[in-house]
Amino acid sequence: MNSDKNDDLGARIARAKSAQEDLEKKQRQHESASGVSAGALALRYGAEFGASVFVGIMIGLGIDHFFGTKPWGLLIMMCFGFAAGILGVIRAYKELTDAANPVMSADKTGSNPEE
Repeated sequence: MNSDKNDDLGARIARAKSAQEDLEKKQRQHESASGVSAGALALRYGAEFGASVFVGIMIGLGIDHFFGTKPWGLLIMMCFGFAAGILGVIRAYKELTDAANPVMSADKTGSNPEE
């Protein structure tokens, strides 16, 4: 009788551990599916935009220095850097939304995910 209780207890413990592991697995999947935090997105977008403008400014200063075209090289390349920064943020946003909703991104490309 004592071994029946131990077997029953062992089976209940095994079921409880299995249920706990399943619950933890679902929680991890939910956390990974929820994506990236808002702070990480803001940092990524800001870094992409800032780096593009910075590179444009540095190239413009180099052009002004070598060709003596002060402030025109700086102004023109800063505008190109600004435009590149905006395009980079738009591209990063599209990557994020395509990864978060693959069905919608497949609809945009014209392919049918059910085939």
